[in-house]
Amino acid sequence: MKQFIEAKYNLHVESIIKLTVKAYKIYCVEGIYILKYHDNPSEAIMFSRLNMLNLDLFLIPIQSKYDNYIENYENLYFSITPFIQDEAQLHQDIRLHFYVKALAYLHHSSSYEVKVSDGFFDESLNYLEQQIQTVKKELQSRMERVERSDYHTPSDWYFLMNYDHFMKSLLEAGRRVDNLEDEWKRLGAIRLSLTYQNFAYEHVIVKHQKIISLDKMAIAPSIYDLKSLFEVAYSSRIDIASLMKEYFAIHPLENYEKEWLLAFLFIPKIERKANDIEDIESIFQSLAYLHTVEEFATSLMKMNKVAPKETKEN
Repeated sequence: MKQFIEAKYNLHVESIIKLTVKAYKIYCVEGIYILKYHDNPSEAIMFSRLNMLNLDLFLIPIQSKYDNYIENYENLYFSITPFIQDEAQLHQDIRLHFYVKALAYLHHSSSYEVKVSDGFFDESLNYLEQQIQTVKKELQSRMERVERSDYHTPSDWYFLMNYDHFMKSLLEAGRRVDNLEDEWKRLGAIRLSLTYQNFAYEHVIVKHQKIISLDKMAIAPSIYDLKSLFEVAYSSRIDIASLMKEYFAIHPLENYEKEWLLAFLFIPKIERKANDIEDIESIFQSLAYLHTVEEFATSLMKMNKVAPKETKEN
């Protein structure tokens, strides 16, 4: 491997340490690097697009002597990226605020509008409706089981008390899907952009102002990243509304994108636990999550209100 790296790159390898099945740390005269294997060589297209944006917030692999971001070695594809690391004790909120701004710049600088077929809209709407129906059936099934039982556990009672709340959340998700369908019928187009889709706190290197691990980047709707952002912020107890204000200052969402995001978020996340205490905690966390979604929805719809765009007939 040493000879091959030196043949492909302007590097002088001193030693190589295996980190994982797909990653190696390479010590060179020129510095320390990470070699990572890729399942799909087409990821190089994303690296090239990112480089053309001149967006110096994402750490892309170095190019080989042949100007390739991904090279081939024994029928395996790999890239080489400079090794950087951050301060271990840096607070999560600091990392997340930097990540949000980097994400907004990524979406904004790569955003473009495309006309899409009715089939795309139907598939996307059907997916959301299927998610809603799946959760609805799970809730109804549990309710029927509880009603048939002669003995109710504390978690059963807690579920009974909050069943209507979960069902109202599903109704709200359905209403957002209806709004989304109306918007799409009027517009006939969506915005796409480069999306990151690989958040982890250790991927956010604030010291160097870089986001690393770009191998899951894809052209997609920006709400895929925003849905993940909401879930990370919620689990980390960080105010999502303040993060979104920072995002909107760089890249405001269209009305249909808000509806799309909220349709996903209003679908309750409920996991039945065998242990009664754990089950109560699971229900409590589901309710707390929905309460956060409800507050976020109110603030989101007020952010950067824009007039409706022209219809596709215009």
